[in-house]
Amino acid sequence: MHMDLITYCHPSVCRHHVQYSCLFSLLTACQDDTYGPDCRLSCKCQNGGVCNHFSGCQCPRGWRGQDCDRSDRAPQILALDANLEWNLNSSPKILCSATGNPLPSHNGIELRKLDSSVLQASRTTMDSNKSTALFEIPRLSAQQGGMWECRVSTNGGQDSHKFSVTIKEPPVPTTAPKLLEKRSKQLLVLPVDSHRGDGPIISTRLLYKPVENGDSWSSIIVYSDNEPITLMNLEPSTRYRVCVQLSRPGEGGEGEPGPEAEMETDCPEPAVQPEIDVSSVEGRNVTVRWRLPGNGGIAASGFLVRLFGPPPRSEKLLEETTLLNVLSTKFHNLEYQQDYTVVVRLINCGSQGPPSKPYHFRISSQGPSSPRNVQALPLSVSAVQVRWQPPEDPNGGIIKYIIEYQPVGQGSPHPWVDTDDGNKTAKDVTALNGSTVYQFRVRAFSKVPGEWSKFVQATTKGDGLQSLTPTTQGVAGRSVGDNYQLMVAVVGSVTVTCVTILLALLALFFIRKTLLNRRRTFTYQSGSGEETILQFNSGTLTLTRRPKPTPEPLTYPILEWEDIKFEDVIGEGNFGQVIKAMIKKDGNKMSAAIKMLKEFASENDHRDFAGELEVLCKLGQHPNIINLIGACENRGYLYIAIEFAPYGNLLDFLRKSRVLETDPAFAKEHGTASTLTSQQLLQFAVDVATGMHYLSDKQFIHRDLAARNVLVGDNLVAKIADFGLSRGEEVYVKKTMGRLPVRWMAIESLNYSVYTTKSDVWSFGVLLWEIVSLGGTPYCGMTCAELYEKLPQGYRMEKPKNCDDEVYELMKQCWRDRPYERPPFSQISVQLNRMQEARKAYVNMALFENFTYAGIDATAEEA
Repeated sequence: MHMDLITYCHPSVCRHHVQYSCLFSLLTACQDDTYGPDCRLSCKCQNGGVCNHFSGCQCPRGWRGQDCDRSDRAPQILALDANLEWNLNSSPKILCSATGNPLPSHNGIELRKLDSSVLQASRTTMDSNKSTALFEIPRLSAQQGGMWECRVSTNGGQDSHKFSVTIKEPPVPTTAPKLLEKRSKQLLVLPVDSHRGDGPIISTRLLYKPVENGDSWSSIIVYSDNEPITLMNLEPSTRYRVCVQLSRPGEGGEGEPGPEAEMETDCPEPAVQPEIDVSSVEGRNVTVRWRLPGNGGIAASGFLVRLFGPPPRSEKLLEETTLLNVLSTKFHNLEYQQDYTVVVRLINCGSQGPPSKPYHFRISSQGPSSPRNVQALPLSVSAVQVRWQPPEDPNGGIIKYIIEYQPVGQGSPHPWVDTDDGNKTAKDVTALNGSTVYQFRVRAFSKVPGEWSKFVQATTKGDGLQSLTPTTQGVAGRSVGDNYQLMVAVVGSVTVTCVTILLALLALFFIRKTLLNRRRTFTYQSGSGEETILQFNSGTLTLTRRPKPTPEPLTYPILEWEDIKFEDVIGEGNFGQVIKAMIKKDGNKMSAAIKMLKEFASENDHRDFAGELEVLCKLGQHPNIINLIGACENRGYLYIAIEFAPYGNLLDFLRKSRVLETDPAFAKEHGTASTLTSQQLLQFAVDVATGMHYLSDKQFIHRDLAARNVLVGDNLVAKIADFGLSRGEEVYVKKTMGRLPVRWMAIESLNYSVYTTKSDVWSFGVLLWEIVSLGGTPYCGMTCAELYEKLPQGYRMEKPKNCDDEVYELMKQCWRDRPYERPPFSQISVQLNRMQEARKAYVNMALFENFTYAGIDATAEEA
């Protein structure tokens, strides 16, 4: 301190009291913006610097120099694309952001084209750590393509970033749109044949207006350039001007409209609805007649008559036109016992009027006449061969023969066997008792069962008793001598006595078992000589196939016949039907679907039906399978009660959702081809995959997985159903030929009749295709013979246009040649759940999709 005093106080004048005076002045603070020992130095601090009265400007971080005017950080341009693509004649906007200390100012950021002009920013936004300049380029010309540069300058330095600009020409059609089909209020137009300019094409706008009195253009936009477009709600017999405008990505990507075309709508649609009066039947030929209400003149050229097959598929079988003065038509060679529907409508030019009310009819038939010359020939202690000749009137073609047999004098039940086809005229009946008189009768089966033959009798061989000779219609042993007839009479008397005693015991036993445990036994014989016994015992099903040594008991919940109230038939096939019913179980009432077989169901149908109950018992409860409620036996018939699915099967549910076909106005208003969303469709697939994962864990093979065998329950939950062909085995080999779902079957199943869980995976891939196509028919247009040929060669169905690549890739994984390369259901379930959680539109429901399906009965195709 004293050294400072000596320095600043002159020694010649400095005294002790002067020294203290100098000290006092040094300790006094300088005024604002001054500093130094005599406060004569001035502070000129910038950029947030603070004046210190002893040392001058103290600079903040990032700045230095006497006045804090020198930056510590040069400017730096933030991310800017190296390549930009703009459309011709557009007015693009470019943002250039930079940081630095100091922040770049409005005039410090500029946009340069390297060969000429400089653009100043129209607006600059500055925040805490960067400056962003907005540049607006007026109408862009082709010459403005090339290299550009954003340059930033501050006191701290300079930075620049170069980028290239590509100018794209918006697409313009070079040809006029083409008319594909016209109706009274619709035009089907192919919008684009060729175009100039740059792609890709992201949308197509079809512009149209009447040639006369057309003030403004109407338009419809689709997101494709090669799909036909339907113009709807037009005026009949009116000419329209039609042109197309294409768009590519980016601002200003919409090109100029292309050449125009003139198109004319068809004649007005007839407004009158024909009324079908009556039909007359002549054998297998049916004549249908109709009339027109009223007497006024009708603007029409004729009638369009269509014949449809039975519901629910209602396949169109025949279509023909008649003149306006012809009010009837004749259908030839129809099938017996088949439901048909006829619809008639007026036509005018190419337009169709409203359809008549559907007219339903059926050709009744008594079936084939009785087989001729029936004979019974004993073969051994336990076998008799029955022979016959075909009936004189096959009445539509014979499918098979049924042989019913029983010991003479015994009441019901009547066991039976059937032939594999309708060409055989002999059948060995086995597993009979020795030295026993049996009676046999035969009938042919076409669409309906035919007449029974008369009974013939034969006695199985046994020790000490000679068998009867072959017998013919209604005659047993007429060529045998009197002694032999006496023996037969004695044996018959003894047999009648035994049978009477036996019947009394059986009656007592029947009463006892009805009161105690409701027991019933059904016996039928398979075509292979293997006997199957179904036994019901207080809610327990025992299913055995001789010669298996031990039965397999299965417990099922039993329903009382009195607790079932039948309502409406909701499904029907050749040999079975499903009826909605209200049942009472454990004191609660609930809706159920009751499955039952018809009277003339075959042996195989009975076996599959019992097998379905067996499968349902073993599977237990799961939210994605149709669960068993219970079973009931009444008067020798088995009834199976399962969950009721209010929305029916998935195939029909998908097809009914197609609003493009059922409600075009709704489709146009909402811009969708279906009432279902992508998420709902994907959820159906998730539900089925989850259910199949459960089945595969239980080591069950479904063998008939398809949309028609999946039911839609409450809250639109998909549930796997129809377990009639299911097998509880790791590998199943089918040993008989029959009707199979060819279009859903895996290669190994088609070629070798081998079924595994991996075969079900293949079928799931086809089912996934059905879901995406809203109930389309797989391999539509291809025959089964073509499938046998092309599938082993690597042919697979193409990706539906509305399907995401990831979903189609899952389908292809399911359709791999080698079964072991197909994913398990556990993996499929994980993949689909991941897609569902992604909330992405994996199925595109946009209007441009035009789904089609063929109404063929795939379940009836022979494998």
